Parts: sequence; structure tokens; C-alpha cells
Amino acid sequence: MRRTARYRANSMNTNPSVIRDQRIGPEKCLRDLEIRAQPDDVTCGPTSLHAVYSYFGLGQSLRGLIDEIHSLEDGGTLAAFLGIDALQKGFSARLYSYDLKVFDPSWRDLNSGELSDKLVGQLRFKKGKKFRVGTDAYLRFLELGGEIAFDDLTPKLLRRILDAELPVLTGLSASYLYRSKREYTDRHDKAHADDLRGGPVGHFVVLCGRHGRRIRVADPYYDNPMSHGHFYHVNVQRLIRSILLGAITYDANLLVLAPGELP
Repeated sequence: MRRTARYRANSMNTNPSVIRDQRIGPEKCLRDLEIRAQPDDVTCGPTSLHAVYSYFGLGQSLRGLIDEIHSLEDGGTLAAFLGIDALQKGFSARLYSYDLKVFDPSWRDLNSGELSDKLVGQLRFKKGKKFRVGTDAYLRFLELGGEIAFDDLTPKLLRRILDAELPVLTGLSASYLYRSKREYTDRHDKAHADDLRGGPVGHFVVLCGRHGRRIRVADPYYDNPMSHGHFYHVNVQRLIRSILLGAITYDANLLVLAPGELP
């Protein structure tokens, strides 16, 4: 059973004219999804979101989208901010989160109002600017009509979403997925590999198909060590571990969007 906190706010922007193509199903094929190279080391999130928008027929410049998405002081963004942008454009959005720093496992059966109360309540006990920014983003996501789901991250869950021809925007640990050195980012937003000075690296990619136990990944980082381009296949169990380890960097999530109602 899907455990979801769901809320539809009256203020949600549901203008259907924002989305040019509302078809989902046989007309759409995940093999057709295209992705561009992220312009720098910290824009993987907006670039992945741009690929999902393009798949659904929403035309927007990548640079314009990057300028719209809220970015963090230390670089990058959060899945909730990507979901907020999608909700404001009329999409439905469901965010599966596995970030125990923000969400307590006992909250899985709460409705949206109760979940919002919990998020606000824990701010009395937990500090940190990034924690506060992330909490505010989740609250806004819920206010706009987004869903927060707590389903176990299993091959069956991924298969169910992908078989519905819905791309999955996911935040994960690139350090684990790539088997690469940890990194640090300098004041010019340039990443440097350093196994001593560096820390775990979060990253956004789009899951866009499956073949048996392997999941097809669209990666905006063109120089990724997994392939000679943007697309490659990853064993589903390794992918799941990569997603869950993303909790270290406030990732560990799946963001699923649709022009209409989500299945």
C-alpha cells in the first residue's frame, strides 16, 4: 500500500495552458527522453528537471529554468524546490523521501496537515540554515498540492513508475554510484576531487527505463565515469543503495511528475 501525505491547496496553479502536451501512456515512450549537459558542477537538478519538462512537451530554455530554481548557498538545490517549480507550472508532483534527517519514519501515515505540523514542530529542536531552508521547501511543496510518499524503495516501486512511462527524477549519492573520490566545491562553484579534503557528493539524474534488473539512467553530467555519454544502465540494487546514501547530502528521494493525475 502506498503511504502518502497528500494535500490539494486551493492556491495551486492548475492552469492547463502552461503544459503544452498532456498525454501520458502509449503516446509517450521513455526511450524518447533527451537530456542536455549541465552547464556547471551545481546545476544537475534544473538540467534534470528540464529533461522531464521537455519529455512532457513543456518548452523552456535551460538557462531560464536554472535562473528560476532556488539554489543553496553551498551550491546545488533540493528536490522540493524542483517540485515547487513543477507544481507552479500545473504539474502533479509526488516526492518519495528517504531522508531521516528531515522525516521521522513514524510520520508515514500522517495526512498532509499533520505532516506540516511535525515539520514545523521539529524546528524548535533542530537548527542549521540548510535544515531550515529544506523544511521551508517541503512546507511550500505541500502547500502547493504536492504529495510526500514513504513507500519502501524497492525494485517493484521503480518498476511500477517506469512501466507507466513516467520518468523519475532522483537525488542520489554520486560518490557511491560513480565509485569516485569525494569532492569539495571552491568559491567559484568548481568541484575538485580530493579523497582527504572532499565530502560525499549529491547528484540529480533521471531514470528513464528498465531492462530486467537494470535501470536506464539519463545523467546530465556528460563526463560521468559510467559511460561515454548521457545514458547508461545500472543494476537496480546498486541504484537503490546510491539513492538511499544520498541522505547524507539531503538527497535520497524520487520526484515523479505528470501533467495530469499521477497513478
